[in-house]
Amino acid sequence: MSAANSAETDALWQRTLTQFKAANAWVAQDIRTQLEAQRKEQPAKIHYVQSSLSNWDKQSPVYSSVSTDSQWHALPEQKNNADALNKIISGLDKNKMELLEGKNVPKRLDNETLDGKNFAVFQLSEGEMGQKITVKMWVNPDTACLHKMETSLHITLYADADLTSTYAEPNKNGICLQNQMQGVIDIQIPFKKAKLNFRQSHGNWVGKPAS
Repeated sequence: MSAANSAETDALWQRTLTQFKAANAWVAQDIRTQLEAQRKEQPAKIHYVQSSLSNWDKQSPVYSSVSTDSQWHALPEQKNNADALNKIISGLDKNKMELLEGKNVPKRLDNETLDGKNFAVFQLSEGEMGQKITVKMWVNPDTACLHKMETSLHITLYADADLTSTYAEPNKNGICLQNQMQGVIDIQIPFKKAKLNFRQSHGNWVGKPAS
């Protein structure tokens, strides 16, 4: 890579980090989750859950969840929710933030065309055999906004996760917020093994409280 291209890559990466940190200062007030849970020797079950922001634990959101039917109408019996899934995803978000703010230098891959648009592509990894996280990001080179992010995480005896997030166009503040996420989380905790396939939509964003 030439010095000019290297400088261009570094400048875009710094703009991308600034954009990502700005987006990370917001959380969705409403999350709709379609969750398929598979446990050993049990048939898979599909759950629909509407989660609403109800409180804060410092800067971490706390959600109240309601089980619904596929049309997002509350069920008369409330037995299942997405609290565990939301906590896992919140933990993954912290891992991603630590990776992106760390000292590892991202690898600039070849540009790719998605949905008819050209995007810069970055990849960043950290960790070894026992715990490793890899993030791949598709970035609009004009706005430094994320279009898509893929996250792969492995933690021995805890979980393997593969997630894909997509982002909306810039809002009035010029920030691109996550609007959908889907993925698979394979929980490897002894005696609690399960596989979670899920899709989420996010909406009605609000800023985090001051630290």
